[in-house]
Amino acid sequence: MNNIATQTTFSTAGMTKKLSLAATFFVALVVSSSSFAYQFDVDAQGEQAIKEHHQLMDQHMASAEQEYSAELNQEFDKQLETAESKFLDQKCEQRGMDFDSQSEVCEG
Repeated sequence: MNNIATQTTFSTAGMTKKLSLAATFFVALVVSSSSFAYQFDVDAQGEQAIKEHHQLMDQHMASAEQEYSAELNQEFDKQLETAESKFLDQKCEQRGMDFDSQSEVCEG
């Protein structure tokens, strides 16, 4: 059981690192683009274009975060299901029985 929990922890930690890296990259991109744009004289039309650009980036960021979060949840659910099945297999085996995945009970 500890081995399964450890593997899940390492996998979740790896995904968290990837998420924080992606977020850092996007924040740096937004900050650099906004500071770069304001180094020049920008008229009203340019300011509007910059605002629209920022809104688009915000929408894309939100969409990317939702997709990534959904992927993380799916991966976590798979890992949890696999760990649970393995645990129940081991417990049934210790009692001299077989685990039936459809009924989710030990038989034998």
